[in-house]
Amino acid sequence: MSIYSECNDFELVQSLKRGECEAFKEIFSRYHQKLLYYTISIVKSQSVGKDIVQETFLKVWEKRQQLNPDQSLSAYVHVIARNMAFNHLKRAGYDDDLREKILESIMEKRQWVSYEEELHAREHSKWVERAIVQLPPRRELIFRLSRENKMTHREIANKLGISKNTVKNQIVSAQKQIREFLKCHTDIALSFMLSAILFLL
Repeated sequence: MSIYSECNDFELVQSLKRGECEAFKEIFSRYHQKLLYYTISIVKSQSVGKDIVQETFLKVWEKRQQLNPDQSLSAYVHVIARNMAFNHLKRAGYDDDLREKILESIMEKRQWVSYEEELHAREHSKWVERAIVQLPPRRELIFRLSRENKMTHREIANKLGISKNTVKNQIVSAQKQIREFLKCHTDIALSFMLSAILFLL
């Protein structure tokens, strides 16, 4: 495992500004699949989406000295990819052949997009459930009573014989623990999901 895999985005940008190639590789690994999913959803073309993602990271490398470590790296790369995708669609408005290809792609991929969204939702739900079952038993029970049974803090407190403040604290802790679990695991899940989607194209 690379030492950069343990770095946060702030540290990665600082390393990138020093020209460290391994930091760039980690950024690519961290955001490549997310950007591919994002751009394909805009341009409706796998090949164009791949080209845009490659160009996005090329720009990141070329403009590495201008990066601000205090700004969101995720937002930065998504803005670049979005602008490139929109420019591609804009050019299509002046290019009859390109516009026709995009329209054909949209028609062909309409069923795929619907399936993609369904698969994404199903995959996300699966990882949320995995996160929930990792909670301590008492915390899991309180969280499920709140989210699945739609019980209020007062109702949960009365049912379990605890204070409303305890219920609130347990739910906040559960949310934090779930977020941390998803942060550590959903990048892997998304990677597998995208591989499955692209295999079907």
